[in-house]
Amino acid sequence: MRELDDRTLIEHENGYAEIRELAPGVFVTRYYGAAPVQLVAPIAARFDQRIVEGYRISMSIDATDLAFFEAEFRRQWTEWMGRNKAHLDDVHLLFSSRLVMMGAALVNATIGPKIKSFAERSEFDAAITAAVLDRA
Repeated sequence: MRELDDRTLIEHENGYAEIRELAPGVFVTRYYGAAPVQLVAPIAARFDQRIVEGYRISMSIDATDLAFFEAEFRRQWTEWMGRNKAHLDDVHLLFSSRLVMMGAALVNATIGPKIKSFAERSEFDAAITAAVLDRA
């Protein structure tokens, strides 16, 4: 895990993830390549810290460069979202793959309609901007 000026980078064997916090509790995560289960713990720890500090979590996920995610990755995020549902705003998901869209549908079926999917970047970016402005 590397802290860069405006983001955290988590590299792994088959890709990497970038995490940016645009305002307190407003996170944008972008996945490149694969999403193995080992990515969940460090990202969730950042979210958990903000919850402890009294913030709600606004989670936006750019999965346009995500080629594959492990079933355990999805399962652990589903459990985290279920446990933290009271502290979680809608989850914004930008996708380009049917696999990612199906994974989101499974999460929504388990925890309720928390994930709002976007196929257009402009709509996704507008949702992020609204989340940031909501914290101002």
